[in-house]
Amino acid sequence: MLITQFMQIIVNATFLINTLRTEPEILREMKLFTIKNVATEIENELGININISNIEIIQNGSGKLDLGNDKKGRLSTTDINLLKTCHVHRKGCILVSDDLLLKNAASENDIKCYTTPEFAAYQLKKGVITKQQCVKFMNILKKIYIRPRDIDKILKRIESW
Repeated sequence: MLITQFMQIIVNATFLINTLRTEPEILREMKLFTIKNVATEIENELGININISNIEIIQNGSGKLDLGNDKKGRLSTTDINLLKTCHVHRKGCILVSDDLLLKNAASENDIKCYTTPEFAAYQLKKGVITKQQCVKFMNILKKIYIRPRDIDKILKRIESW
């Protein structure tokens, strides 16, 4: 089945912070979406206004989520708003987050979610970025990333592509 539908890439603060701290130019290659709460977090954390032309602020969604009590108490309001927004668009969006709790909650609600390294590999596979850009980004990211072994695994996988 050929999918011609546009996939919305909805990103959270960790993805944007990691990317802005490592290889901000790679962001200019992609059309990204986020919610106002995330933009505010970026401004507070980095002092950067994410007024990048290819990052669009979208309205919070009102999707109905299935969250266990353990997750409800540990997810931030921003995370829950991101999940609700993605849930509304779940057939046509990908959430990008390095927060494993958020990633697991997304998976439990049928929302496709990638970590930053997984997303970079996905963008390479889709031809949005080159292999050289991807490897450069991953090597820079590895210096600040919370789980550098994840990057090593993906770098090993893309060697053969």
